[in-house]
Amino acid sequence: MPKERYFNSPVSPKAKGYDLVIDFFSNIGASREASMYLKMFRDVIPWRFAVVLISAESLKLSSRTVALDLAYLCGLSLYPIIVLDNLRGSEGKLVRPVSVSSPKPLKTGQRIRKLITANSRLVSAVIGAGGRAASIYNEIFSLKTPLSETPGFDFRRLVDHIRLEPIKTAVHNRQIPVVSPVLMDTEGRMRVISAEKVSKALCMRIKPQKFIVISEQGGILDREGKIIRNIILSTDHQPLISSGSLEEAAIEQLEAAVRLLHEVPDLTLQLASAANLLYELFTVKGQGTYLRSGHTILQADSYAKLDLERTRKLIENAFRKRLVEDYFEDPPHHIFYERDYHGLIIMKPLQDDIFYLDKYVVGSQWQGEGVGGPLWRELTKHYSKIIWRASPGNIINRWYIEQADGFQRTGEWNIYWIGLSPVEVGKHIGHVKNIRRTIV
Repeated sequence: MPKERYFNSPVSPKAKGYDLVIDFFSNIGASREASMYLKMFRDVIPWRFAVVLISAESLKLSSRTVALDLAYLCGLSLYPIIVLDNLRGSEGKLVRPVSVSSPKPLKTGQRIRKLITANSRLVSAVIGAGGRAASIYNEIFSLKTPLSETPGFDFRRLVDHIRLEPIKTAVHNRQIPVVSPVLMDTEGRMRVISAEKVSKALCMRIKPQKFIVISEQGGILDREGKIIRNIILSTDHQPLISSGSLEEAAIEQLEAAVRLLHEVPDLTLQLASAANLLYELFTVKGQGTYLRSGHTILQADSYAKLDLERTRKLIENAFRKRLVEDYFEDPPHHIFYERDYHGLIIMKPLQDDIFYLDKYVVGSQWQGEGVGGPLWRELTKHYSKIIWRASPGNIINRWYIEQADGFQRTGEWNIYWIGLSPVEVGKHIGHVKNIRRTIV
């Protein structure tokens, strides 16, 4: 059954809620991701869940799809901040209009009326689908907010002028805030400003888990019209620019992403179509273009070079259990860690050229955000013979199986290895399963 039909069926979100999302993603083999994201989103401050910018074209062509998905999110007690594009086409670069013809210019009053009407229609559609939503207009801006209509206006100038109270109130009342980019200037006149810049300013101010840009294009396209699925700016930005595979419009999108992620480096930016909104929220890389700043992996050969308080906090956060008090008294062989302590790997010596992977962790709030891959790549660059264990209920056991040359269940543990001969596995597997527990 196509995902948009499955999600956008006329069923009350409260009747299905969590089970509906998990059941659907189980059908596509992604239930672990969906469950992880639901738990992660519920652990954060509710109004920092996500910011979603909806292009004018998607609002016109796919409003029912968006409304039904937002109603389902209400059923999961998740309330993204929705920002509506300004009906004249994007005044930024992240949204590329599909229409080639320029829309007829509208006077400011006409644009405001159309924005208010579009906002009211979306809110009504969400309510009609069983959800809750609230319209928010100029009340989120102070009277001294500078106008952002000129192309060179820096979105950072809006950040300190945003009033979060209307958004917090809506979320507190279990309503999805739907924001139209309208403000009142110092002379009491209503003005329309750049929706994209409002969205970026919100991201910089509240640092949401995700920023999703919904457009009919569905992502950044190469010259052949195919969506580029995954872009890690630290490694992919310059190669993409120099490859010649992007047209000018796509380069502008990419550069706009670079500027935003430079200001909010921990942000996940996803460009997608309306039909894939829930995919973007509940799977690691969705169906559109997934953009991240990337992660810097550092190394150390002793605990003395680490911030042990942050290291302990990271490990305990990832396992949701306590690390034994004397853990750091047993020296490591080597440590790989993300610069901001979002994840780490601790290796211990075993025998000769065989090493024990003692800890591989990613903090709960950064799981699914591309931290684990760079850590694992650094590990396998430096170690060719590795053995490790995980409890049978570990949520990444399936991923471990994909990385390992082999594994064996021993009752209490799953034992995995890379690069070991059968003789070496037989020699060390008993020792590994009897290593004392350090997470209790």
